[in-house]
Amino acid sequence: MAKEKIVVWDKGHSNTDCGAVGYVKERDVVVKVVDYAIEYMELNYVCKNVETKATDTLAKRSAMANTLKADLFVSVHFNAGGGDGYEALVYSEANKDLGECYAKHVKAAGQNLRKPAVKYRPELGVLRLTNMKAILNEMAFV
Repeated sequence: MAKEKIVVWDKGHSNTDCGAVGYVKERDVVVKVVDYAIEYMELNYVCKNVETKATDTLAKRSAMANTLKADLFVSVHFNAGGGDGYEALVYSEANKDLGECYAKHVKAAGQNLRKPAVKYRPELGVLRLTNMKAILNEMAFV
């Protein structure tokens, strides 16, 4: 029997830092997206979905995922400013395939991609401090 996969979901920002504000507040949309993603995963896959705590620091969020020996860390965000499209942020070229996989499915759902769709961001805490495959998704612009 295959080992149950553990996916850690990080709802970008916190209750005190709502992130980008434009047409909507980033945090409000992120919560809805992650809640939907978890519901979808639980209906269609055998996996354990775990959420980070909005009150935890980036280091605590990463440490929790490491302690769980998670298989995947997914942080969800929306971009600010003028722009359009999706981009996948990963630690390095070693995770490029993960970013490309997400980008492929996002494009298939009808969202356009930023150029490049996959960007290396080793300075981001949730990418730098996690021991498993990790991705920070910038879903669109708000």
